[in-house]
This record gives sequence, structure tokens and C-alpha cells, in this order.
Amino acid sequence: MGYVRYYAMTAREGEGAALRGAIEQLAAKVAPLAGCEGTELFEDAAQAGRFVFLERWTSAEAHQEGGKLLGKEAFAPLKAVLAAPPEAAALIPVG
Repeated sequence: MGYVRYYAMTAREGEGAALRGAIEQLAAKVAPLAGCEGTELFEDAAQAGRFVFLERWTSAEAHQEGGKLLGKEAFAPLKAVLAAPPEAAALIPVG
């Protein structure tokens, strides 16, 4: 069964481009990790600077192991431009 991590993030005022770049850099680090099946990035059509980032994993365990390999420093560029902590959820397929 697949496993998806969902993150909704909003940039501080004027930092939309910086947040997008930080997410793209993170995606490049996540994609080659064992168990990662890909990432997707979306920008909210109605709210500039608000992004949804999806990570697709083979399992929750693979996601946890990937996070350990990345380390907290991989998230520092995101934290520097976020207006608030990301909204996050774990998703599993239903069909």
C-alpha cells in the first residue's frame, strides 16, 4: 500500500519565490531516497505564496527513514520563509 505525505505551506509576505525555491531544493533531496516514489508541488491558484507539496512513499516506514537521512538542516531554508508551521497529514489510498 502506498503512503503520501501532504504539506500545505504559506510564505511570509513577499517570500513566495523563496519558499518555492526552498521546496524545490527539498524535493531534489527527497526524490532519490530509498522508498520515495516521487514528489509533486502545487501553488494555490487563489493565494500566491501558498503551496501544497506531496511526497509519495512505498510505506510510512520508508518516509520515517528518509526523514532521518535528511536531517533537520534540510528544512532550515523552509523555516526561514514560512509564515506559520506547515499543515501536514499522512494520506493512504482508499481505492
